[in-house]
Amino acid sequence: MPRSIFSYIYPAGCFGLPELKESRCALCGNLNMDCSCTECEHPVVMDGGERKCGVRGCLEHLLDRELVARIETLDAQLDNLRQEAVRREIPTLPCPECGEVQTVTIYNSGPYLCHGYFYAGEKHGWIRKGRY
Repeated sequence: MPRSIFSYIYPAGCFGLPELKESRCALCGNLNMDCSCTECEHPVVMDGGERKCGVRGCLEHLLDRELVARIETLDAQLDNLRQEAVRREIPTLPCPECGEVQTVTIYNSGPYLCHGYFYAGEKHGWIRKGRY
């Protein structure tokens, strides 16, 4: 369903709003409507005359040093996000049959199965399959 700033219940275009596109900015990664980039002031030739590019988050006209700086910033952010994901990993309780401990990661939130048991979190532990 199209996205609306009021709710997903209402289709885009309601309340006199223009249709909102779901495409993302190539530079900042936000939806085009939430793009945090400024318009590109790089001069381009259009219709025989020179005008400014005017595209928000234009990758084509970034200077090499700006592109490298952006890559380094995003690499550092990605490393920090990966470290946080590893920090949030938690071990399961040992399996009642074999004693194996699995790691609950945010990439794979389950289900965790072992010897006919299902891991239902720290509160409930391992539950025999068919009894939940």
